[in-house]
Amino acid sequence: MAKVTAAELVAFAKSKLGVPYVYGMKGTVMTLAKYNELKALYGALVWDSDKNKVGKVCCDCSGLISWATGIIRNSQGYHDTALEVQPISTISKAPIGAAVWQKGHIGIYIGNGEYIAEDGSAYGCRRNKLSKAGFTHWLILKDIDYTVKEEDSEMVEQAKLIVNGKEYTVERILKDGTNYIKIRDIADVLGYEVTSKGSIAVLTKR
Repeated sequence: MAKVTAAELVAFAKSKLGVPYVYGMKGTVMTLAKYNELKALYGALVWDSDKNKVGKVCCDCSGLISWATGIIRNSQGYHDTALEVQPISTISKAPIGAAVWQKGHIGIYIGNGEYIAEDGSAYGCRRNKLSKAGFTHWLILKDIDYTVKEEDSEMVEQAKLIVNGKEYTVERILKDGTNYIKIRDIADVLGYEVTSKGSIAVLTKR
């Protein structure tokens, strides 16, 4: 079975905003029997007021991701099986659809410093700012495909580049409305050799 993509996970989470939270629920309709079973199992983690949610589709924090993927894990299970575990201070490096995690809780990073999570019985599934939450890490989940498929909207054409009044012909790449000129072409015009040091381009005067 194909993995759920990160974009699909985020879209799924957005479609579930407002779904009530009940500890132990995984995206199914809660019956009175199920409520009583969860209350007996988990005690105070299942609120007395959660009984008012009988007859509604309910979910908990890890259940939101499990509901999307069809693979049941709890929040610790997602942490322990993650392909990467990084400190929340580096969230700017996280892809959209990464999980945000703290002990006992998990959500989904949707970009711009925001996440979606089943945030507890008082809130249900909501969108919130990371700055208002206590997440300690972000995770690359093994159950999610983070491969970004870019649309093939690249066009290469000949272009003119004028340096110190002299005209040169270079290749210009037009991609998604932005013009790019290859660094090797610019280096040739300026009289530089281009080599690389890992992912860093190195220009040396000829």
